[in-house]
Amino acid sequence: MDGDAGPREGSIRLPDGRALAYAEYGDPDGRVVLGCHGSPSSRLERHVADPADYRRWGVRFVVPDRPGFGGSDPQPGRRVTDWPDDVRQLLDTLGVGQFAVLSLSGGAAYALACAAAFGDRVRAVGVLGGAPPPDVPWPWHDWVPHQLRSAARRSSPVAALLKPLFIPAARRPGLIPRYLEARLAPADRRVIRRPVVRRLLVATFTEGMRHGPGAVAEDRALLLRPWGFPLSTVSQHVHVWHGTQDWEVPAALARVLGAMLPRSTVHWVPGGGHFFVFDHAAEVYAVLRG
Repeated sequence: MDGDAGPREGSIRLPDGRALAYAEYGDPDGRVVLGCHGSPSSRLERHVADPADYRRWGVRFVVPDRPGFGGSDPQPGRRVTDWPDDVRQLLDTLGVGQFAVLSLSGGAAYALACAAAFGDRVRAVGVLGGAPPPDVPWPWHDWVPHQLRSAARRSSPVAALLKPLFIPAARRPGLIPRYLEARLAPADRRVIRRPVVRRLLVATFTEGMRHGPGAVAEDRALLLRPWGFPLSTVSQHVHVWHGTQDWEVPAALARVLGAMLPRSTVHWVPGGGHFFVFDHAAEVYAVLRG
């Protein structure tokens, strides 16, 4: 692994005074791919074991922390549709014109919000293991309390209900990969047991939750509400990649997402789990590079 391959880190000050932290990997003159990290996660999230792959592929991978995660300040009362404004400030500061956008898991809403907001400036869109907005009933996991399932359909403070669920993870974020290894599909266990991947996940989860459980609770609550824009406004062709053995985001949700988008291709990864991208990053980034 190339120890000099990144990340290069920085922070900008937004017009409202908030700090927005970001990290980037790869070729500074390469094709820009904006990463919308999962939930919980942080700017340290990447989709390859060896970050030198980004330079080899001619990619400049830029990942900002969403509000309240990592080095980014909270944004009280934020909405999914506020995210493109932060992204615009960052990319303008970095001198980026056109870019592709790629999300993992809970970042899907934010990637699609960027696609809708930026129009032709977004040349390609990718969603890895993502779910659609809650415009249709979700197949809830058995572990989600009935109280929360009911609250998500009412105008109640969902974030306040979610916050206690994330307190253990916030106290010991380094144990999240071990928890995922026990709960997810066998394919994910094989990926998470790789030392390089485990170190990466520990680092990004620890950084993402360093301010406690509030940010991830708010982030998850926003995903359970209408996102603030119809998917019909996403004009780009969206590539959805999904593992057939994803136990975190069931395959049924990928089918719904693909059906809700005006132009999409759903790429099924046979036998793949939630973290299949570590074995398929080359093909994903080949599509996004265009």
